Amino acid sequence: MEYIDKQKHRQMTEKAQKCVETHAKQAVVVSFIPLVSIPIIYGVCAKMIIKLDKIFGIKTAKGFNSEIVYNIAAGIIAAPALAIPFLGAGIASVYIKSIGETYVEAVSAVVGSSTLQEISNNALTARRLKEELQKIYAKKRKDQLERQKNIEKKEKLISENTC
Repeated sequence: MEYIDKQKHRQMTEKAQKCVETHAKQAVVVSFIPLVSIPIIYGVCAKMIIKLDKIFGIKTAKGFNSEIVYNIAAGIIAAPALAIPFLGAGIASVYIKSIGETYVEAVSAVVGSSTLQEISNNALTARRLKEELQKIYAKKRKDQLERQKNIEKKEKLISENTC
């Protein structure tokens, strides 16, 4: 079984991270157009995911990229804030960067743990990528809940000490 070379994998990951940075900067530029920017930002996101797939040399099942973008976009609450000029620019950049970094993490994990033969199987790659994204988002949700609990504990201690 032949796996991708570690040096090549590292180079792909670095190139993918630069791609994410580029698209995050593009999001800032287009976000200065209120209301129109929301579908454009989603378009930038879809375009970025397609480029990331090319960087890693993967092909997924037909419609997979649009499904991924839809699922990611559906879970983001930032969309209304994207319509606010200037504020929307920062949010758009963080939004695209967050999605891109998460996707790179997932694709890198899948490519790094798959044989070349497995990577060439589009359906298998798509399934593994979905599973990896689910694991990453579940961990992020768990971490977010933990941070929220810690904040609530601190607030409770402060309120008890001030009374």
